[in-house]
Amino acid sequence: MNILRQGHSSPLAELTTLRVGGCPVAEIRLDTAEDYEGLSTLLEQEGFPVRVLGGGSNLLVREGSLPFAVLRPMNGAGQTPEAIGPDPLASGEERMLIRAGAGLRMPALLSWCAAHGLSGLEGLIGVPGRLGGATAMNAGAYGCSFAPLLRELTVFTPEQGLHRVAENGWNCAYRHFSLSEPCAWFLVTDALLSLPVKSPEEVRSRMKENLYRKKSTQPVTARTAGCVFKNPDGESAGKLLEQAGMKGRTKGGMKFSEKHANFLVNEGRGSYAAARELIAEAEERVARTSGITLEMEIMVWS
Repeated sequence: MNILRQGHSSPLAELTTLRVGGCPVAEIRLDTAEDYEGLSTLLEQEGFPVRVLGGGSNLLVREGSLPFAVLRPMNGAGQTPEAIGPDPLASGEERMLIRAGAGLRMPALLSWCAAHGLSGLEGLIGVPGRLGGATAMNAGAYGCSFAPLLRELTVFTPEQGLHRVAENGWNCAYRHFSLSEPCAWFLVTDALLSLPVKSPEEVRSRMKENLYRKKSTQPVTARTAGCVFKNPDGESAGKLLEQAGMKGRTKGGMKFSEKHANFLVNEGRGSYAAARELIAEAEERVARTSGITLEMEIMVWS
């Protein structure tokens, strides 16, 4: 367990894709299962609240000194998934079980899946986060989502410590994931995935198509936290924002993308305050023009 106190920890502007955020009271990096053994005792002794940070690709964080510690589950970072074998519970198609750590970056996971002909994640091509965060938000795009591919998780909760959870032990919905057990918070340390077996050529082809589509319609190379709002039932948040006049709308270095109105872009000097003002304006305009109340997709640490 690597603990960095305030003044030595990294500003979250360096650890999030939107490049905004101050310094937490502590940054606690967790690389192995052994690192979790003393975590409950440490948190009880210190008494500070915590937040869990994955790849930082879905976050808006205020600047300055932050009154919480950041937990960074990094086991699996820089490693490759472990192929377990055929899924004995699969019916109607051949599926492979793989296990991967929370710190594994999604681009690395997708590259490995393409090389081994494992399908199901092609829609997440271009997503910059890590496996733990993809699980915790039930990440998805282009008809795929993360939660339906899960067979088992290893999680840490302050109530039970490190333990395994079977697939009847969580609840999931569109951009939502939670444990069924009562807990103040949880973090994912690794996941067992069941993926359909295809040819590497077919998987690569689907990824290539999705990446082309994404680059054509989204600001994938910009400093952004991904989609700001969830899509309402039967609607596109991006279209609602465009109809409300938010496409290209700028304030204090932050801008709703001219390529896709649901992406908030940091043009270089954007601030948390400017982002919150733009988001509030977007919510008000969409409610006024369409009568729809948008729900945030990105997490806000204020």
